[in-house]
Amino acid sequence: MIGAPRLSLLPHQLRLDLPLRQDESARFLPWIIALMVYFAAMGGVGLISLGEALSRWDASLAGTLTLQIPPDTSQPRIDMALGALRQTKGVVSARLLPPEETANLLQPWLGNNVAIADLPLPQLIDVRVDPRMTIAYTMLRSQLASVIPGSRLDNSPSWVGGARDFALRIEDVITAGVAAIAALIITIIIFTARIGLAIHRSVIELLHLLGAQDAYIARQFQIHALSLGLRGGFIGAIVAALTVAFLEPAAHMLALPVPIAAYGIFDWRVWLLLIAACLMAGGIAMVTARITVLRQLARMP
Repeated sequence: MIGAPRLSLLPHQLRLDLPLRQDESARFLPWIIALMVYFAAMGGVGLISLGEALSRWDASLAGTLTLQIPPDTSQPRIDMALGALRQTKGVVSARLLPPEETANLLQPWLGNNVAIADLPLPQLIDVRVDPRMTIAYTMLRSQLASVIPGSRLDNSPSWVGGARDFALRIEDVITAGVAAIAALIITIIIFTARIGLAIHRSVIELLHLLGAQDAYIARQFQIHALSLGLRGGFIGAIVAALTVAFLEPAAHMLALPVPIAAYGIFDWRVWLLLIAACLMAGGIAMVTARITVLRQLARMP
């Protein structure tokens, strides 16, 4: 009976009276959604990784300066530079790094096969500053250059700020890509729903004659779209999880400061993201199908 959609039994509500599962137009829809969900999930993993990397980067570099001085600088000049730094307003501490500590900093870049002790490495002075205070870096550089010619003061906050702006631009691009994927899924569902309405137009007209409401017919399409969306979302999420697991050894090898390197596939944020991507794919498909079908049915005579 057509009044059946008003029954409260869940299995009956989920039953499809229209042969939508036999539509050829929807055969490849789950795979298309799976591909879209995969790209969206990997973009989300990239956002998580980029955000965590920036947080760790900021925490390690905020309030830190490095003064590079030529390797042949005399000790009196080094002492004068240390004194000038320590007397600068906003500088908390300044210390000369021992050669072995400098070598440890360069070892990840040069590798274990290079005799770092034999290289003419510059000496480094580690400077800690109060990030809440403003330092006249131009005047400080001039003062240090007069004490130690050839010295170079790396102002971490300036180039870290540039790197942060670049990273934020990457985040904006990824976010825009995820939004474009959602829009593409909506477009595909609209196109598929319209094709389904055209294919089953005669059956729909018969149901109307028997007293079926538009909401009942729309429910048929939205249940079908929800099934396809969840199926495609699940496939895309599983493939994304396998990709993260595949990349985990490489991330550990490169010591990347990202969730893939820290926790790999066991990172709860990755799983939360994958589950959310799967559910959102089903939800977007269901809502889009319902709205599309109701609008098309309202135009039918």
